[in-house]
Amino acid sequence: MSSKSVSSKILGPGYGVIVAGCVVENFIFRTEWFKLGSVIGLLWMAAGLAALIFALRELRKGEGYMLVETGLYAVSRNPIVAANLLGVMPGLCLILNTNIGILGIALAAYSFFSTVGAEETALEDEFGEAYQAYRERVSLLVPVPFGGGN
Repeated sequence: MSSKSVSSKILGPGYGVIVAGCVVENFIFRTEWFKLGSVIGLLWMAAGLAALIFALRELRKGEGYMLVETGLYAVSRNPIVAANLLGVMPGLCLILNTNIGILGIALAAYSFFSTVGAEETALEDEFGEAYQAYRERVSLLVPVPFGGGN
């Protein structure tokens, strides 16, 4: 899955809901700001951004012509999405003090799971048996103990 298609099709609407939730909760409903949550969110988002940077760096090494199986791609077939869904987006929800923003994470997760099958089929067509073996070895989003690639 290219990083451009990930950001525009899957993650973009989720980030939009997070920002809209921030506006609704903080400027319309005037909820109390949770300062400790903002600090935790900053750390959480920083961890997600670090993972995102490492994943993008590894992806660029392949330059779109080879199957990337190193770095974070050795433990997740979609580390860019995982970094966003599990790190950046929750951290941003905490920083922006929005509970509604959690719906953005759910929307992005739904979009991902509804489109990932087509992306994996395309990768299997392009890389053949190499991708099938990679798919069996590596988890879809996060590594699970005693689990295979699904």
